[in-house]
Amino acid sequence: MRAGSDQIDAAKSDKIMRVAPLGIIVERPETRLAEAKQAGNVGAESKAVNLVVSTVSEAENLLDYFDLCKTQGRSTNVLYAIPFPPSQAARLSRLARKLGPGGVSVLIDHSAQIQSFQAFTKVTGFKIGVFVKVDTGYHRAGLAPESLEFKQLMALIQESSDFQGHAELQGFYSHASHSYGGDSAIVAMNILREEIRGLVKAADVYKSMSNDTRRLTLSVGATPTATSVQNIINESGASLPAEEITVMESLRRDIQHANTEYILELHAGVYPFLDLQQVATQASPSAAGTAMKPQLSVNDIALTVLAEVVSVYKERQGPESLVAAGTLALGREPCKSYSGWGVVSDWGMVSAAKGSHSGWQVGRISQEHGILTESSSSGIHAPDLSVGQKVRIWPNHACIAGAGYGWFLVVDSSLPENRRNEIVDVWPRWRGW
Repeated sequence: MRAGSDQIDAAKSDKIMRVAPLGIIVERPETRLAEAKQAGNVGAESKAVNLVVSTVSEAENLLDYFDLCKTQGRSTNVLYAIPFPPSQAARLSRLARKLGPGGVSVLIDHSAQIQSFQAFTKVTGFKIGVFVKVDTGYHRAGLAPESLEFKQLMALIQESSDFQGHAELQGFYSHASHSYGGDSAIVAMNILREEIRGLVKAADVYKSMSNDTRRLTLSVGATPTATSVQNIINESGASLPAEEITVMESLRRDIQHANTEYILELHAGVYPFLDLQQVATQASPSAAGTAMKPQLSVNDIALTVLAEVVSVYKERQGPESLVAAGTLALGREPCKSYSGWGVVSDWGMVSAAKGSHSGWQVGRISQEHGILTESSSSGIHAPDLSVGQKVRIWPNHACIAGAGYGWFLVVDSSLPENRRNEIVDVWPRWRGW
């Protein structure tokens, strides 16, 4: 078995964010890592199905699911979360024609993107939904709400016939991937506050320049910031530091303030699966722990890469082993909590603490080779490995690691121990763009 396949633990991937106690937040999950039935189950308690996609291919593959939602009386919308590429106008318009009015939304952050909207309405006969991408600190895409470019775009939205005749502004959108650099719930909640305040500022600028009285949507999030709201929902009774209580109260006030004039929406991508990067952020409570205020750990990670040991080197400086899983199998994104490219779990090994670190990590990596080295920081004696042995590796970034596979093999850790390696389902991946 070569770099095997991705394995998903169904018991751990069922991490639906519970935001109902706030009474004010709509959820828009992202579909990058799951097929339609899994993505659709996120938010299944709502009559509205609002999803984010990173590729048009993902949206096209959701058509059957959206048809099912319509038969159930549920409204549907898919947001293509890349600033609108003119080359995709034809595909998106064909998709929207099948979904109907309100079915497709796009992002814009430049005036030239508006020029393609006419081609959309020519095919569909109705307007395209639009969110304005706002830069709240990540500097990947979007405009700062205080910038001249942003104000010029707001003016164009109101004055341009290319927009008014062919598009409808639905709200403002940000994505705080810089929250991946955090290491606590306090950091994640503070970045979420910055996101919310940035979008409120953007919407206020627009409202000050227009006669629009609608409650526009403010869509915020990345997995650390979006899941950090669970800290103010999960009333565990634990004794918390004064600083954390202060930040939680401030976040609650910011959410309430945003919802006086607007509709706040959360979006997040990898949170049903998690990975080592997310564990390092410590942004939200654990779904797997039992302590009063449990911390995220590797026990919360649902996705692992199954790999085969193909050689063992006992006489190197520190024993090493080779697995047939390199950059193309694991990705090449670092994790700030350690220096490696993946951590080997103790699955299939003799271990005092089942479901934990084995003591091995992917210390070096190339295209098809992963060199396992002992982890000095784990404090665990790494057991001997043998050629042909299978290991499961927690990836640094599940989105990148998962992109290399055509399907996920699903296991279920809630089953009796002798059945936890059974494949209970297979989830096809939607690949391409």
